[in-house]
Amino acid sequence: MKVKLLVSRAGVGFSQNVGDVIEVDADEGKRLLDRGMAESAGIRKGAGSKPAIEAAMKPKPKRRAKKKPVDE
Repeated sequence: MKVKLLVSRAGVGFSQNVGDVIEVDADEGKRLLDRGMAESAGIRKGAGSKPAIEAAMKPKPKRRAKKKPVDE
């Protein structure tokens, strides 16, 4: 079973990063899917589907109103 990792894993002699597609046996694949650590990589979501790209944007700072001079 092929899965795409959503978390990093490491052990003796191996290291796997987020986004890696790895081959695991059916039992381990089911455990990873159930715990939310991976998603299935064998099934395509659609012919033209592309991953959604999110842009991190900093909120615009609030502008302070200028004080008007007081005429006496």
